[in-house]
Amino acid sequence: MINAASVGLGWWSDELAKSIQGKSKKIKIVSCYSKSKKKRINFSNKYKTAYHDSYKAILKDSKINAVILTTPHSLHAKHAIQALQNGKHVFVEKPMATKYLDAKKMYLIAKKYKKILSVGHNRRYSSVYEFINKLNQNKKIGKILHIDSNFSASGALNYKKKFWRANRNESPGGAIAGLGIHMIDLMCFFGGEVKSVQALVKKYAVKINIDDTTSAIFELKKNCTGNLTTIFACPYTTTFNIFATNMNIFSDVDKNKIKIIHKDGIIQKINLSKKNTLFLELQEFADNCKNKKKYRIKNSEAAHNVKVMEAIVKSSKNNKKIYL
Repeated sequence: MINAASVGLGWWSDELAKSIQGKSKKIKIVSCYSKSKKKRINFSNKYKTAYHDSYKAILKDSKINAVILTTPHSLHAKHAIQALQNGKHVFVEKPMATKYLDAKKMYLIAKKYKKILSVGHNRRYSSVYEFINKLNQNKKIGKILHIDSNFSASGALNYKKKFWRANRNESPGGAIAGLGIHMIDLMCFFGGEVKSVQALVKKYAVKINIDDTTSAIFELKKNCTGNLTTIFACPYTTTFNIFATNMNIFSDVDKNKIKIIHKDGIIQKINLSKKNTLFLELQEFADNCKNKKKYRIKNSEAAHNVKVMEAIVKSSKNNKKIYL
């Protein structure tokens, strides 16, 4: 059993804790830390854990094997590196970092200290991903020509100025860090790394000082194109569509639905089972810590996703195509 501490106690730490606590035989949360004492007490009462009064105390506790980080995006690198250097495995929520060089440093430190570092790209555990991946492995899709993706939600319309996400340093390019990076990850898995990007990042609706509407066009290494739409001020959407020589695949990732238009014109509609993707990613993280199974998202892939996020922001700012 991996004994983990949850650090950064907000909405997402709660989602991760709910997914495993009392359900997993491989990992459990035994303690927690937040700057807010009230949050520490509430979390510990809810999930029957201890709590520590400082992050340093978490890192010095020999009974804790791993840290689950859901701190603000800009702190991921600092907190992960501190944990790795103190002999802890680290599960860090996406984005891996806000800067590619920080992300790269994180996985080099993990390698140096021989500790596991895993990034929470949970849509890589979804039924839609697994279904499309199986089709692709069996060479059913044909040559992928274009990938169209959209992850949007209305959350930023309700952000208050003091909320940590309501900050350009924490939410570069609007919804990319919170939402769009999931689709970047899926797109790069099927299409290869991004070679170039041209993007528009705009603020049209939100009252806080971040952008809300992002659109990017990619050229990918497996000789196909892609585009990402990620909006922080519209109804919830998680579409991931592939256009290929044998079929077009239209999917709603979070609704576990797929429609396939085959080259002979036959239309196939499929309802997939819902998976607890948070449970699955933390289970696989625990297995990796025990050297039983490799975590499916490579750190180099998670770091590349951060590089793409940086390139989108740079492209829009400079009004030009960026080559990675």
